[in-house]
Amino acid sequence: MEETERKRARDVSSEAPAKEKRKPGKLRSYYQKNQKKVDSVIFATSFLIVPVILFIIFYIFVNVDSFLMAFRAQRTLGDGTVGEVWTIDNFKRIWTLLTDSDGAIIREALFNTVLFNIVNIFVTLPVTILVCYFFSKKIAGYRAFRAIFYLPCIIAGSALVVLFKFALGDGGPLDVLFRNSGYTYPLSSAPSAIITILIYNFLFGIGGNMIVISGAMHSINPQMIEAGRIDGCNWFQELIYIIFPSIWPTISTILILSVAGFLGASGPILPFTKGAHGTMTLSFYIFALVSGQGATQDLYLASAIGLIMTLISFPMALVVKKVVYGKEN
Repeated sequence: MEETERKRARDVSSEAPAKEKRKPGKLRSYYQKNQKKVDSVIFATSFLIVPVILFIIFYIFVNVDSFLMAFRAQRTLGDGTVGEVWTIDNFKRIWTLLTDSDGAIIREALFNTVLFNIVNIFVTLPVTILVCYFFSKKIAGYRAFRAIFYLPCIIAGSALVVLFKFALGDGGPLDVLFRNSGYTYPLSSAPSAIITILIYNFLFGIGGNMIVISGAMHSINPQMIEAGRIDGCNWFQELIYIIFPSIWPTISTILILSVAGFLGASGPILPFTKGAHGTMTLSFYIFALVSGQGATQDLYLASAIGLIMTLISFPMALVVKKVVYGKEN
């Protein structure tokens, strides 16, 4: 009897309706449908969140006062006190300096800044590519030459300037050569001062991009080089038609970064001449306006110049990015 009751209880329990499964929530359902897309967004965000936070803290937060100062100036108020007022006179002053005879220094700064960039992009970069190409061919002594070219990147910039100035100065290795040729110290007059700094930038700027360009060349498939040799390519054709297109992503990145900092680029003006003898650049002119060395101190004008440089450089970088990447952008 008891066994029959147990069997009947088991049959009743087996016939009971199965417990309904809990439906997933909207968030979980969306994740299940778009798991690959969500994972890629989370992965990219994990890499970008730190630099974005650093950009907000160390650029936007730090420079917000500088941006606002571009639209302010000190004026004598109605009660006779000196205070700040909102104005766009700083931008009018920049236009006046560019067009008026009294603005020779800012025109000189703009000209020298463009000159430095032209040398960096159209002289130093092509020479660096050529040097890296010959190093990739493992010419005799290439290891020693590679170390010599890269050595200035290891030495502190201030120490390198001191050594370079000593070589040109009184008692230096080139002093006798200058004296016998009838020339004076090249950093003491224009235009030899700016030419000397351009030469300095060229000589010690080759090693700057050498690591990334050499790495890009070494990543080229050797079979491509061998196929070019079989087809009868000489060294120049190999460089132009095989090497250069293969390393173009690296070159394009260097070009974009160069254009992004186009108006802020200059040589070591402070340790060399402090902007004297026709060597003023825009970046050093801003430094002079802030510090009062080489120009009348004016923080408001410096802020306005920096803001204009940003507004010009940013669209230029976007245009160059569009050009160098083409349809892929």
